[in-house]
Amino acid sequence: MALLTAGTRLGPYEILAPIGSGGMGEVYRALDTKLKREVALKVLPEAFAQDPERMLRFQREAEVLASLNHSNIAHIYGIEERALIMELVDGETLRGPLPLETALNYARQIADALEAAHEKNIIHRDLKPANIMITPAGVVKVLDFGLASVAQSSDPSNSANSPTLTISLTRAGMILGTAGYMSPEQARGKAVDKRADIWAYGVVLYEMLTGKQPFEGATISDTLAAVLKTEPDLKQVPAQARTLVRRCFEKDPKRRLRDIGDAKLLLEEAPIAQSRSRLGIGGWAATAVMLVLGAVGGWAVSRFRQSPTDERVLRFQIEPPDGAEFSLGANSAGFALSPDGKNAAYVVSSNGKTQLWVRPLDATTARVIPGTEGAGYPFWSPDSTSISFATGGKLQRVDVSGGVPFTICDSGVLRGGTWTNDGRILFGVSERGLFQVPASGGMPSPLKALGASGNLALARWPQMLPDGHYLYFSRGDKPENAGVYAASVDKPSEPVKLLSAQTTALYAPGVNGKQYLLWLRGTTLLAQELDLSRLQLEGEPHTVADPVANLFGLIAASVSSNGLLLYSAATPLKQFTWVDRAGKKLAAVGEPLDTGPYRLSADGRRLATTRASGLGADLWLMDVERGVPSRFTFDSGDAYPVWSPDGRTILYRSAKGLSLQPINGTGVELPLAQSRNVRFPTDWSRDGRFVLFDELIGPRPELWAMPMTPDGKPAANDKPKRYAGGQFGALWGRFSPDSRWVAYESDESGRAEVYIDSFPEPHGKVQISTSGGTFPQWGPGDRELFYASPDNKLTAVSLKVGADSIKPSAPSELFAVPSVDVGINPYEAAPDGQRFLVFGTPRQAPQALTVIVNWPALLKNGIAR
Repeated sequence: MALLTAGTRLGPYEILAPIGSGGMGEVYRALDTKLKREVALKVLPEAFAQDPERMLRFQREAEVLASLNHSNIAHIYGIEERALIMELVDGETLRGPLPLETALNYARQIADALEAAHEKNIIHRDLKPANIMITPAGVVKVLDFGLASVAQSSDPSNSANSPTLTISLTRAGMILGTAGYMSPEQARGKAVDKRADIWAYGVVLYEMLTGKQPFEGATISDTLAAVLKTEPDLKQVPAQARTLVRRCFEKDPKRRLRDIGDAKLLLEEAPIAQSRSRLGIGGWAATAVMLVLGAVGGWAVSRFRQSPTDERVLRFQIEPPDGAEFSLGANSAGFALSPDGKNAAYVVSSNGKTQLWVRPLDATTARVIPGTEGAGYPFWSPDSTSISFATGGKLQRVDVSGGVPFTICDSGVLRGGTWTNDGRILFGVSERGLFQVPASGGMPSPLKALGASGNLALARWPQMLPDGHYLYFSRGDKPENAGVYAASVDKPSEPVKLLSAQTTALYAPGVNGKQYLLWLRGTTLLAQELDLSRLQLEGEPHTVADPVANLFGLIAASVSSNGLLLYSAATPLKQFTWVDRAGKKLAAVGEPLDTGPYRLSADGRRLATTRASGLGADLWLMDVERGVPSRFTFDSGDAYPVWSPDGRTILYRSAKGLSLQPINGTGVELPLAQSRNVRFPTDWSRDGRFVLFDELIGPRPELWAMPMTPDGKPAANDKPKRYAGGQFGALWGRFSPDSRWVAYESDESGRAEVYIDSFPEPHGKVQISTSGGTFPQWGPGDRELFYASPDNKLTAVSLKVGADSIKPSAPSELFAVPSVDVGINPYEAAPDGQRFLVFGTPRQAPQALTVIVNWPALLKNGIAR
């Protein structure tokens, strides 16, 4: 029974509803009235609050959680009276049985969480499915470190290290933990270390794989007896995970797996045994790989057509070239199968450069396509002979057999593309909608009147259907309008909604005469029959693969016409890192995550980031020193944060246009400078008098200046004024520290270069970069300017500034910045110009892509629920 009712206040927190209860008290959903966010409150009962020992445990839980900062561990925000304020995790409690791939994915994330805790000498002590949540995005969150304690084996007399604590108002001698998940030493009441968590981890993994508990009994005593004496039946555990489970279940801690990091190594080996072959290995395994690859080119292309009922399914993985990785960010979803299933095109990142590669699937080698630097979003022509892709705000095309890429048209930030059979290309542009253009090149024209999909600018990710219709995804102007639509190229005003969804969908021609729509539910890729004649889905969805990455609403998957599926299991997370002027790493900031545009405050102490949320993104704030993020906006349409000079307000792009919001949570969001065109802010002058923003007008962006009042509001009597752009594009404007100059990027020379001009009236710009440049930022005192070169080198230019003139030195390369997605700044300069915050992928094993041959045969394995 809940102790608190809805509407009750604990400090600034208003109780909304009870969530559950546990050994540490009641848990509630609550509203943080200051920051306007929902949180979880763990509240001790009033009687327990009078118990010093109980309160000691409560205080210890707060300290333990506060020291943990990991994406797979629920965060703590603070303490209020007798309540612990925690991250509210929406999702479902972990349950089994699960598909092998899903279980192993969750097991890796749980291991990551435990490893982070164990590195701080923290033991969970009560790991179990009830303390593990799975978010809709497939992210594991380990909850309730309330039974954890800081392991101090050198002091066994310390009650904090004892598994038995006296609880005066319940019963004495209660063993901390849950019987079915306790290690033998924990069940005996002995001192424990991190190997107790490894035992519990094995139990959780066993339950995920089998749906059963390995140690059961009619009573708690019987269950503990089973833990101490019986050996579980491991025949029910898939062979790929059996070794790991067995190592976790060693009753003697000395023989048990010693470190959870070793579990991660065993998990990496598990998929290999599941008939997945990794390229580059030797001996008989390499021979097996060649047989599989040969099957793709022969059996997959011809055998399927001869025998549609073939039930054989093969899986193998494509590795990136040595020393490189696949580019899988939200703005460079870089892979696509050719329609005939003979080739895979993918974007590879190496040494700060991205290029397009093509690999025949009946071979072991791939080749780079020259002239495709900066490529993203490749898609094939219907005859599988040409590839289109985006680079530098342009849509380009290249023939696979050879030749030089050529520009089809200006595209802005591409959001998917598809070829028609009559030689046209349909493509989406971020915040501008769908366009069509001749595949041979020309001026694009918009596809208008999309009817029920709502705002035209929110339509994206088109894909042609064989009957002249095309699919597209729309966020919709209203939540009920979001989903996947089908429309005719000739009659786009009459769309049909196929599916209410949070992501794109894929049309998949069936090799057995049926047609399918592939879409995501959480991280699970589902297939459902599609009746093309009536444009509607039929039957029930079936599971195809899990987990499959969701890249800001884009399915990280591609299909061919002959039963091949290519997909990525996850998006590599990136790490904020401080580096010096030589590129030497100084310190990591926060945990690895996937984020968009970010900005340091003027004092360099706080960071505003853009992170995926639902169909769009929201802003998060972070104290740079502590590295702990907190959510700032909740509209799923917010990005491009800019700090006010005093650091008290954030200016950002929202679904309403441009918006202002105080960071203390006491004010309300103030929409300003409304326009039909897409706008996003780029800077706020140090004197507080002006804001710079980009506006997408036609094919090229323009840079505008908006006057502001001393209290940080738009000036009522002064309208925004265009500062640069028009005939040529202008982007990423930044004020000099004295607010007398503006540095920005323009393509008037035919490529992106960095310029400086006077402000507020431009009197004659000076070109700063000499071989291309973007994302300019000022050093201290107007004496230096930084920018990123086309090959991702952070470059510095010294400046001699006069009363009305500016003279740049020759550019000097400092270091290579990590390659990031289009539209995301690759660095932020500290106020002193001696350190830089960069955002790149941590060193880790390169992400592989998975190919499934004859994926329709998987549909017999059951309906997705």
